[in-house]
Amino acid sequence: MKKQFMQWAGLGMWVALTLSACTPTKREVGNLNVIPQPQEIVQNFQENPFVIHSGTKIVYPAGNEKLERTAEFLASYIKEATGLTVQCTTENKESDAIILSVDTAIKQKEGYRLEVTSNNIRLAGGSEAGVFYGIQTLHKSMPVTKDRESASAIPAGIVNDYPRFDYRGFMVDVGRHYFPVSYLKQIIDMLALHNINYFHWHLTEDQGWRIEIKKYPKLTEIGSTRPRTLMDWSTREYDETPHSGFYTQEEAKEIVKYAADRFITVIPEVDLPGHMMAALASYPELGCTGGPYEIPCEWGVFPDVLCGGNTKALEFAKDVLNEIMDIFPSPYIHIGGDECPKVRWKECPKCQAKIRELGLKDTPKHNKENRLQTYFMAEVGKVISERGRKMLGWDEMLEGGLAPGATVMSWTSPRGGIETARLHHNAIMTPIQYLYFSNPTYNRIKGTKSLERVYTFEPVSDELTEEEKQYIIGAQGCIWTEWTRDSLKMEWQILPRMAALSEIQWTEPAHKDFDGFLNRLPALLAIYEDRGYDFRQDIYDVTIQVVPEEQEGKAKVFFLTFDNAEVHYTLDGSEPNAQSSLYTDTLHLDKDAVIQAIAVRPQGNSSISKEEIHFNAVTMKPATLNVEPHKSYTFQGGSTLTDGLYGDLNYRSGRWVGFYGNNPDITIDMQEPKEISSAFINTLLNPGDAIFGATGLKIEISDDGKVFREIASKKIPVLEKGTKMQIRKEEISFDKVKTRYVRIIAETTSKLPAWHSMPGKNAFLFVDEIGVE
Repeated sequence: MKKQFMQWAGLGMWVALTLSACTPTKREVGNLNVIPQPQEIVQNFQENPFVIHSGTKIVYPAGNEKLERTAEFLASYIKEATGLTVQCTTENKESDAIILSVDTAIKQKEGYRLEVTSNNIRLAGGSEAGVFYGIQTLHKSMPVTKDRESASAIPAGIVNDYPRFDYRGFMVDVGRHYFPVSYLKQIIDMLALHNINYFHWHLTEDQGWRIEIKKYPKLTEIGSTRPRTLMDWSTREYDETPHSGFYTQEEAKEIVKYAADRFITVIPEVDLPGHMMAALASYPELGCTGGPYEIPCEWGVFPDVLCGGNTKALEFAKDVLNEIMDIFPSPYIHIGGDECPKVRWKECPKCQAKIRELGLKDTPKHNKENRLQTYFMAEVGKVISERGRKMLGWDEMLEGGLAPGATVMSWTSPRGGIETARLHHNAIMTPIQYLYFSNPTYNRIKGTKSLERVYTFEPVSDELTEEEKQYIIGAQGCIWTEWTRDSLKMEWQILPRMAALSEIQWTEPAHKDFDGFLNRLPALLAIYEDRGYDFRQDIYDVTIQVVPEEQEGKAKVFFLTFDNAEVHYTLDGSEPNAQSSLYTDTLHLDKDAVIQAIAVRPQGNSSISKEEIHFNAVTMKPATLNVEPHKSYTFQGGSTLTDGLYGDLNYRSGRWVGFYGNNPDITIDMQEPKEISSAFINTLLNPGDAIFGATGLKIEISDDGKVFREIASKKIPVLEKGTKMQIRKEEISFDKVKTRYVRIIAETTSKLPAWHSMPGKNAFLFVDEIGVE
């Protein structure tokens, strides 16, 4: 009979079957739809699944050490998931076997073909790396069955798979806080589970030098220890405990080998010429002033950096990188290049002499000190190039013009990567807004929304031409450890967002679907739980989604969970429980409400999710932005300002719309004439991030939405120095008037004042809600 094949994208399923007396009485069948989503899956429902038991063999070709090691990894994954010990062998075995091989006919070197029948599993890769990614799919398609009453089975079907990007990275900063070799190996195992092939190891920082350099022993003798550590930015509390630690060259080589065994390349980063305070404290002659320097015990950007005009500093950088390249065989060597203030360089006789010697001049795009950094990086780049490696750095390298052959990691926003691609240099997308997992403001976003922010990021911008798109070679997530002191916090920040990252990196956009991703997530969470990973538990919470019904002036309220769990809710602020109202369909609200909800599951209830909606005369009404917000802070545009939802101090949360260099100008259609006598805008003040409040407010009205007349205005003082971060409501009252259309115009601070760190630059104005009464 001809076999019938069909696509299947559902969840895993339980299948209870009566087997022979010597086997478990039931079997649990997994799912080939794993994370990251394979490019092509065809499941065969006409054939029984492949059942794993103690007699199953893993077959690999004799003499292939890499596939032998991969076979042993697969055996360990089977042991991990099922408790069964299976044997690896080179003997020819066709039945009850998982057969590994390399097939050069598979075009993509990291691609693989997986064929599962009831009799055997055949896994062929375009290279040994492709086979390794294939066993990750097998691992994740195996149910976790350790009760000895269930057999683990993999459904029959075919998977054809390959990665979208060649570069799939993750970075861990050990400069701010040291993590032992044993834990870094756990992180590398985590990367392997998610098909990530580059471990970016951020080894040096102002607050600590973490890698042994034999020519400069003081780097670790002095530079690896700071006397105390800032615990709280607002209270300035320190822990008063010395923090130290570094990796010997042998330990670093151990990490390199451990990663290579899992087809992961370790990219070392020595961040220069900025972020070098630990090095300057060890060798003060490398700075512009000669010191003395101290290792900082707090976080930030510091004015003292390597001296750009000092030949000893350049020699130091080259010597360090030569030793680094002796340890790390990576094709990429990361040299930082970010956050390098030029305050000392502008005053330093050596730097200014070097600028004159090189004939560097200010240009419309780059000042001469920035061009000196480009010279410094290019000289360092020559050493890297001579060793047959590629120079990698952060997107500030663009400030002075890119050094030849440089690859850019775009962190400040996607714009750096776009600019890099237009210059025909390779770019790796790692923007703070989406892929910095340790950012405190983004960590306030909970549940599936936290995952969605990562998942929906598209590394290849439509602004690029087809030719330019080829220069976007991958994407990377990052963990910075200023506030990350232990593995508990590390894993809470990473997981399960690394799962969303892996699908950005691996899966073609046409095969991505966020709802499908959430459906596939429980199987991966089961592996996290089995391994003891401390992932974010708020993934189990209810996501409350509020959408304006502008024509009706109501709010549509949805409750979402990643696994379609039962949801119970209240609207009066009382705490919900399993006896509270059961959510069955969309809610429609037209008055103030305090919405609280929980997900009820057999294993227990989730934490409470809460949302407050506040109505005024323009809430849920159509709002038109007459000026464009800043591209990074547009979110839902005008509807964000009339959705009844107020933001907190996190201006990146999606609740705030940010305006830069222009005045917010919003027209609201109240749908019918109403009497009004006051208006307001709710603004965020965060002077440190150049977010200033309004300096004026103007109200206009219209009967037809075309011709407006002003009815009220007022001036508001510019922020004073020392103003703390806060939310401020700016209100204005006027004589009662009847109108249908209201136009609210807020004036921004024209230029940042002299006391600010960026005097003369434009200021931001952030608004989360506007209102009329």
